[in-house]
Amino acid sequence: MRSEHEMKKNPYNMLKLGVVGCAMLVGVSGAVLPLTGMASAETVTVVPILSPVASESTSPVQMKEVELTSKTQDLKTNIKVPQLSGMLDTKYQEQTNDIILSLANKDLANWEKEATEAAADAKTNGFTYRPYELTINYALKSDGSSNPAGVVSLEVTTYAATGGTGMPRVDTYNVLNREQGQRVTLQDLLGDNFKENVNAGIQAKINEKPENYFKDEFKGISEEQGFYVEKGEAVIVFPKYSIAPGSSGTPEFRFSLPEKWTMTPKPVAPIPVEKMKLELVASDSLTNAEGVSLVPLRKVAEGLGYEVKWNQETYAAELKKGAGWTSVSVGQDSYFFAKMAPVMLGTAPAILNDTLYVPLKFVSDILHADVKTSDAGAIHIEQ
Repeated sequence: MRSEHEMKKNPYNMLKLGVVGCAMLVGVSGAVLPLTGMASAETVTVVPILSPVASESTSPVQMKEVELTSKTQDLKTNIKVPQLSGMLDTKYQEQTNDIILSLANKDLANWEKEATEAAADAKTNGFTYRPYELTINYALKSDGSSNPAGVVSLEVTTYAATGGTGMPRVDTYNVLNREQGQRVTLQDLLGDNFKENVNAGIQAKINEKPENYFKDEFKGISEEQGFYVEKGEAVIVFPKYSIAPGSSGTPEFRFSLPEKWTMTPKPVAPIPVEKMKLELVASDSLTNAEGVSLVPLRKVAEGLGYEVKWNQETYAAELKKGAGWTSVSVGQDSYFFAKMAPVMLGTAPAILNDTLYVPLKFVSDILHADVKTSDAGAIHIEQ
């Protein structure tokens, strides 16, 4: 019999979800985490908007591996974390590696805490405790030496089990291996109309076999839709249970890319030269249970000259100023600016009192604004 604690801790909620679009890796492929009922990818043909340019030879990036282990016997682990080696942009490589490793460490710490609490709960209530399990593994999809040239792609799967059916979380990383490393997005690969083309292609495939999917659950891809690149195709990835039954695994849809196509690097948007100042009074900010200072996103962003748009379907806010663009999603501790890889700040955006709040570090670390706090609790922001 499972304890009350164990029944409440649904792995789907704990590892939710999201396929996070980040930067990517390459090298020697690790063993892929086995998932029952993994769906085979559907292939969709899409006419690319961008014109192909001459292909260039790119050396494959190498990959190293870091193994993490649990400090408690209450949690069994099999954690292999990929780390990049040999990228042309060593600073970008270091940033990407830090992001991947920090996410794995955070997952490990969270599940150690959950396992310890569940074990104590089982002992108190006289239940037999079966150790929780946490597995993190990866699969190299593209090493940057093939089509598209320079695009490195990696899929990392995090799977936690609490004695019943587990819920895998899939994180994808895509990066352009050039002198200036950059994230690779679906728009980069499929053009400005990528959303319309991809949505139409996926919907057509769903309509072919509607019995294999949840009716009306597909609402279109998000701005930060998870995907990887493999053998000249962009593969759109959906979380398990999101648009199909669990027996379908993690649904995937493939979109063909032009042969011998190479992505042209785009310059990283510069930080605006014009200085903008914003003053927040003490009542504008909040402090959560972990002692993290939170500030209202819209008030801060608009005060610094950003245009803010709210997407009700994806529960995400988009910020734009000039060539600078970023977005934040409620409940997702994943932030980025321009073409840099996503960064974890330790706190996800949250809606409190009908207002979207972000950690104060978002303003300093992501928007690159100067932040000073007075003894009275007022916050001075300058960008």
